[in-house]
Amino acid sequence: MDRVVLGWVVLEMTNSAWNLAIIEALRWLPLLIFGLMGGAIADRIDRRWVLIGAQSMALVVCSVVAVLLALGVFNFGLAALATFLLGVQWAVDWPTRRALIPDLVGRRLTSNAVALEALSQNITRIVGPLIAGVLVAYWSSSAAFACMAVLYVIEIVLLKRMPLSGSLKLRPPGQVPMLRYLLDGFATLRYSEPIVGVLLISVFMNVLVFPYQQLLPVFARDTLHVDAVGLGALSSAAGLGSVLGALAIVGSVRVPRSAQLFWMGSALMGVGLALFAVTDHFVLALVLLGVSGLGQAAFSALQTTIVLSTATDDLRGRAMGALTLAIGTTPFGSLEVGAVAAALGAPFAVALNAGACAILVALVAVKLPRFRRA
Repeated sequence: MDRVVLGWVVLEMTNSAWNLAIIEALRWLPLLIFGLMGGAIADRIDRRWVLIGAQSMALVVCSVVAVLLALGVFNFGLAALATFLLGVQWAVDWPTRRALIPDLVGRRLTSNAVALEALSQNITRIVGPLIAGVLVAYWSSSAAFACMAVLYVIEIVLLKRMPLSGSLKLRPPGQVPMLRYLLDGFATLRYSEPIVGVLLISVFMNVLVFPYQQLLPVFARDTLHVDAVGLGALSSAAGLGSVLGALAIVGSVRVPRSAQLFWMGSALMGVGLALFAVTDHFVLALVLLGVSGLGQAAFSALQTTIVLSTATDDLRGRAMGALTLAIGTTPFGSLEVGAVAAALGAPFAVALNAGACAILVALVAVKLPRFRRA
């Protein structure tokens, strides 16, 4: 919801694809800066309370933004600050939440549980943008952020009620300094070809593919000629495809050849987005975004599954931190696609990046056989 609302507000405020790129880059920059630290914290501190702290921070940010928008004093600088702080929250939340999953269900059910967690996210990717678009179009951007604040309150209450076993109450491993703790983890992880393959593909996807989301307001207004509700529908279409893909993984007794499905799904998302970028038909655009969402479901669920299944228990949080760092490369792609879009147009920028990503993903699969067979 916050990405849809902030994207629309910034576009209306500045009428600049470059400013959208800056906002998106600032959203993902904290993952690059703090992602590794978030993963290490998840290995050393009670994960539930780390999550509660992260959601409390987001609650404060959304509440303040709602008030500033209502007062009419919200500007681009405040939008940049708000999106950066929400990125800091995500840098802590994401590796902690995913590292918590094996503690709750055990390793045997990890792939199904990760897919179920991805399914819940993808359902909100359908509902959230639509609600955000309707609130912006028929009420106000301030109301949308107030709604988000209420949702964070509900999440904090649910986290406090979540039952904990003794295994979840982590203690710092000895007196190892944090920097040494991080470096030791990296030294071990780099010898795992499955994890290296996942990290490489994650970098390509987050630099070349996912920044398309920052340009959806441009596609909605200038290429497909729809309003904020149409923008919400575009965001939801990809979410619908992801839900269908995640449901298939959730319902599987086991996921054979996880890495093969992972890289093929990643390539499918790139191809689907490249085709979306060159159409000016709204319904066809929705269908192609849905196809890309199918690929994203395999990418999102199996990305985490392969890492969690490969890493040992004592490396789990740091492995997720390394994955968060790979996701944190998104700002480079956000700035690049924004610059290309400003110079040559959003359709050309998205088609070029998505097509290049599909090729690079296939090359990783060819060059890393142990990853391909994982």
